[in-house]
Amino acid sequence: MNAFQLFKAEMGKLAEKKTVLISVVLMLLVPLTYAAILLSSKAGPRDNIDNLPVAVVNNDKGAELNGSQIQVGDDLVKELKASKTLGWEFVTSEEADRGIKDNKYYMVVEIPEDFSENVTSVLEPSPKKAQLKFRQNEGLHFMGATVTDSAIETIKAQLNTKVTETYTKTLFAQLGQVNDGFKEAADGSKQINDGSGQLKDGTGQILTSLNEKSADIAKLADGAKQLNAGTGELLNNLKGKSGDINKLAAGAQELNAGTGTLLNSLTGKSGDINKLAAGAQELNAGTGQLVQALTDQQGDVAKLINGAKTLETGANTLNAGAGEVLNGLKGAKVGSEKLYAGLTQQLIPGSQQLAAGVAEAKIGVEESINQMKELRDGLLRINQAVLEGSPIKQTLNQMITMLNQSLADEVVNAKQAKLEQLKQGAEKLRDGLDVEKGDFGKGLVSLNSGLNALVDGQTRVSEGANQLAQGAAQVSFGNQQLVGTLATNAKKLHAGATQIKDGNVQVANGWKELTVGATALHAGTTQIKDGNAQVASGWSQLTAGATKLHDGSSQISNGNQSVKEGWTQLTDGVTQVDEGLLKLKDGSSELMTGLQGGAESTEQLKVSDNNIKMFAEPVDVDSEVLNAYPYYRDSNAPYILSLALFVGVLIMSLVVSFEKPAVAPASGLALFAGKTLKLGVLAIIQAIVLSLFVLFGLGMHVENGVMLILFSIFVSLTFLMIVLFLVAAAGNIGRFIALAFILLQVQTTGTSLPIDMLPESIRTLSNFLPLTYSIDAFRNIIILGDLGSVFADMFILLIYLAVFAVLAFIVFTVKYKNHADTSDEQPQLTT
Repeated sequence: MNAFQLFKAEMGKLAEKKTVLISVVLMLLVPLTYAAILLSSKAGPRDNIDNLPVAVVNNDKGAELNGSQIQVGDDLVKELKASKTLGWEFVTSEEADRGIKDNKYYMVVEIPEDFSENVTSVLEPSPKKAQLKFRQNEGLHFMGATVTDSAIETIKAQLNTKVTETYTKTLFAQLGQVNDGFKEAADGSKQINDGSGQLKDGTGQILTSLNEKSADIAKLADGAKQLNAGTGELLNNLKGKSGDINKLAAGAQELNAGTGTLLNSLTGKSGDINKLAAGAQELNAGTGQLVQALTDQQGDVAKLINGAKTLETGANTLNAGAGEVLNGLKGAKVGSEKLYAGLTQQLIPGSQQLAAGVAEAKIGVEESINQMKELRDGLLRINQAVLEGSPIKQTLNQMITMLNQSLADEVVNAKQAKLEQLKQGAEKLRDGLDVEKGDFGKGLVSLNSGLNALVDGQTRVSEGANQLAQGAAQVSFGNQQLVGTLATNAKKLHAGATQIKDGNVQVANGWKELTVGATALHAGTTQIKDGNAQVASGWSQLTAGATKLHDGSSQISNGNQSVKEGWTQLTDGVTQVDEGLLKLKDGSSELMTGLQGGAESTEQLKVSDNNIKMFAEPVDVDSEVLNAYPYYRDSNAPYILSLALFVGVLIMSLVVSFEKPAVAPASGLALFAGKTLKLGVLAIIQAIVLSLFVLFGLGMHVENGVMLILFSIFVSLTFLMIVLFLVAAAGNIGRFIALAFILLQVQTTGTSLPIDMLPESIRTLSNFLPLTYSIDAFRNIIILGDLGSVFADMFILLIYLAVFAVLAFIVFTVKYKNHADTSDEQPQLTT
């Protein structure tokens, strides 16, 4: 059968049963229903925003500016009450805190106490910015937070305008004071001009006197300079020799100090020398006692050696026993670990599987009972339709009787009770073996942990026993060496101590003789020191007198030189002052003229309220909106229409068969063509119904209505090819892939955000998704009117249509052999 005949058969099967026909009609209305629900409302996201509750707290105490009281907070409250931008509620701080805590308010606007005061600080050295506090409860709704964000900017702009007006009024008020200052300054500059003329006459007389006395001042400075040179030569001669005198006195003093130190050291250490000699004698006596004690205690040392050997033998025995205990505990630990592994790897998973299996079996039995009840109810309905006395009715009665006996309450309850007991027993077994909940599992974990602790402890005991055995052997060996060397070394120590005693006696005698000689040497150096100190003192006094003389002459010379230079500078300064006073007189005259002109200019400056408003709001925005949407729904229409057509095709795959033919086809091409023609007609009807509803049912404004109908048909056919390929290739899995495919495109094709605002990776992905181009084309058809962009989008979608049509044709050709023997198919509503 060729493709056209197959198409006629497919369409004929759809009209055979009313239930199937009704299902198809309802399926064709799915896109219309979808669009009607989402596009009927004309409300926008910013409609009714005056219902959003926003609390306003005015704590502003006001302030005084140039003698006038200002209340910026009260002015803002009046403006908010007059506006309907949001649902303003004017409350106290406590009510606002409680309301935002209870999620009553979307935002709280708080005007602080010092708001007006900070506004008036504009002309202060450290002005303060007026701060308005906002608290948003974004968790109530993100769109609500967006609306309150724009309200914040509006309030900020209003306050900026208000503050600028206040600043401007203050500034122009100050300009009035500047005018008065200009007048006063002009009067003062006239007085300065008169006084500078009188001052110049006086400086001329002073300059004449200074020039006459300058020659006498120069002679006085030269004589003082010669006197200073003579006293300088005298002072240099005295200072040249003072170093040698000081070195002589210092050397004598160091020599005396050295001999004193030597004498003190000899005298101070004589007691230590005597103690050293006495200590050497005590050392000699002590070493003798040590030698005698070692000789007397040889018997006790032998006992110590024998005891150390006994300790070594016991330590070895203890070490061997500890090793045997450790090996036994390790064996018990291995057994416990095997038991724990069997529990966790086999018993516990097995018990869990058993409990799960019993639970599944219980569910399966309950499902079988429900299915038997449904079968009984179905047989009852069939039985009512069968004539009395027929063999079929007798058979049906027998089957219904058997089912009633099997579904009796006592039988069903008994089976369910046994299954419940079996389920509880399996769960108890599973819980008892659980290592965290069951007693057996917990006990096995505790046993395993205890054995691990015992093994670790016995390991440390074994190591300690081994160390004890080694230490005992070392003690035994050391005692033997000690007995051999202690006596010999003690005798050597006694002999050395005797030699030290004799040497220290000789040192004590020599030290006494050295102390006597040092005493005589120190007496001679003391006399030398005293003589040189007197010479140095006299030389210092002579130098000090010459220094004072030279300082005095230097002061005279410097003073006269300073007088000479100062007289010259004074003459030059008076000359400059005289010239400056002439300039001052000319400048003050110009200043007086300028200040008078400034006073006249500022006096002409008159400012009105209109001027102040111009300063506060110098810019007006002349804005124009191109291609504006009549309603908010129109902006979502491209996305809703694309999604409605795709969902309509997907629902179609559940109502109408996408795979099996109504009759046996002649070829794979005939099978593909027949199915495509039938499904294409349904897809076209869906698109036309949807387009007409949008144009006439919703009355939506569209730039090109004919293009809307044609493009809707084109998009519907494109989506049909995509779904046809997926369903024909994978059945229900293909439907799931189609659903996932459309969900993937919801946030990646410019629905909630423009594609340009998406991350780079998602922007790249959107270039390969068909919804991107269907949405863009619908947007151009509905509002932008750019047919060039529409045809560009249709070209991309045509590629999708062709590619998936080819893929679907390949799938139908491959499956043709499996469908070769199929002669009939009853399309039915699948669930």
